[in-house]
Formats: sequence, C-alpha cells, structure tokens
Amino acid sequence: MRCRLLAGAALVMLAWPATAHGQSGGASVPGLTGGAGYEPDVPTLTASRFSVTPHTLRSGAPARFRYRIDGPQRSARVRIELVALATRHPAARVRIRMGWKRTGRTFTRTWTPPAGVLTPGAYVARLHAVDRDGGRLRRTATASGRSRLSVVASRPAPTPARAAPRSGATGAGVFPVRGPYTWGDPFGVPRGAVRHRGQDLVAAEGTPVATPRAGTVIWRAYQAAGAGNYVVVHADDGRDFVFMHLLTGSITVTKGVALAAGQVFAKVGATGHATGPHLHFEIWPMGWYASDASQPIDPAPDLRAWAGR
Repeated sequence: MRCRLLAGAALVMLAWPATAHGQSGGASVPGLTGGAGYEPDVPTLTASRFSVTPHTLRSGAPARFRYRIDGPQRSARVRIELVALATRHPAARVRIRMGWKRTGRTFTRTWTPPAGVLTPGAYVARLHAVDRDGGRLRRTATASGRSRLSVVASRPAPTPARAAPRSGATGAGVFPVRGPYTWGDPFGVPRGAVRHRGQDLVAAEGTPVATPRAGTVIWRAYQAAGAGNYVVVHADDGRDFVFMHLLTGSITVTKGVALAAGQVFAKVGATGHATGPHLHFEIWPMGWYASDASQPIDPAPDLRAWAGR
C-alpha cells in the first residue's frame, strides 16, 4: 500500500507545472531579460545652416554668423568657437556664447573681436549646441557646422597731413641694416601663389635696424605665420616703410613715436615665417594698405642709393 502512495505522489510531481524560474532559466532566455542591455538613443541636433561673412576678416572688424539648428527639443544652448589652425592649444580658441536659442529658426549674430584677440592667420569657425536632454550637434558632410575663414592685420588709421608720395629712388637716406649684410630674395620672386612684396637683406641676428628717413611709427604688431615682429613707419617723403621678422624684445618704439633719419629702433631677427635671420623691407608709395589701389614697389633702387652704390 505504501509503495502505491509513493508512486502516485511521484506522478503528481511530474505532472505539476514548472516554475517561472525553471521556464526562463534566469536572464539567459531571449525576450525575458527585462532590457538589461538596452541603451536609449540620445536625440541629436543638426546644423541645417551655418555661414560666416566675410571669409577674410580684419582684426577689429565685425564678422556675421548665420545659423539654424534643428532637433527634437524646442531650444538648445549654442556657442561658436574660433580655432586657429596653426595650433590645437585650448588657449588659441575664442568662444562666442549665444545662450539658449529656439530650434528650427535662423539667427544672425554680428560679433566684433576685441583688439588683440585674433592674431592674423587661418581659422575654422565651429558651431556647438546641446539641448536639455543632452543631445549634441551631429556633424555630417552636408551639415558640418564648420566654416573656414582667415584673419588679416587691420589697416592702420590714415595719418593726417600725408605728404605727396614719391615713386622713384630718393637718393637721400640711411641704409636700414646697420652692419654687414648680403642681398637675399628680391622683389617679385614667386612665393607659392603670390609674389615677394619686398627685398630681403640677410644679416646676423641682432644686427641693428634703422629707419632710412625721418618719420612716425604707424603700426607695430606680430604675425606668427608671416611677418613675425614688424613695424611700419610713415616717412617724411610720404611713403610707408615696412620692416619684418624683427628680433623678439628688440623693438624700442610704439605706435605714434617719431623717429629721426637713421635712428635705430630694432634688430634683425627670424620671427614669423623665416628660414633664417634677415630683414624683409618694403616700400609703399601710396600708404601701407591705405586703399585697395595701394601696392608696394621694388625697394632695391632706394636701397642701393642709400648704400651708396
């Protein structure tokens, strides 16, 4: 009798449904994992429009940014970064914060960089945005949110009572390099897509540099990818003299200072884009970038006259 009861109990247990754990085998059964590996997609933003005008920007002149951002949220926090292509250092980035802007609308922002913020050179402007869900700007080939531009030195303010320009050799003046020198690349020699706009005078680093004629300093600046340390002097004959690649720390004058003929104000260097120490010297009869018609001339005739040759 006892054996029959045990056999009946065994049959009942075999017929009893398996538990849920026995069915699923834990989280290994597909479809019953409870979404353990699910990662929701973060909504993204798209820059459907982004442009910068003008593409060539002068230091101190306004730039205009035109942009539109589309996305699932009603607004996004927007900023524009200007990054110098010559360096990736964070200090070379200029951030322009736009604040929260509505998506699906086109905005225009005019921005004038403070003096000294943008050094001359090539830049890329990049649009950045983030919405309240953390969605960020998606960059594609057709909506990159990027634009290239270049920054050039500002044109100097017109000098009052500018004398009438003279285009020929003056015959009177002091040779600008006050020490041993040799003639380097001449005016007009090809330099890539442009031509050399002055005369190179090769000399040892530290050789004194003087102004050939009396005049006034109208510009002093630094251009990393080009002229290096440079000074522009408006001479008493109405022309502008430009001195480039000057030694760092050697310039003793500032804008507005009057110079006598032959006065030393700097030293030969190799700053900026230079393969060795030399003075790059230019003459502008109608003023240095005073107008679109203003162009430099070959300074060799003047230099030879000043050298007594």
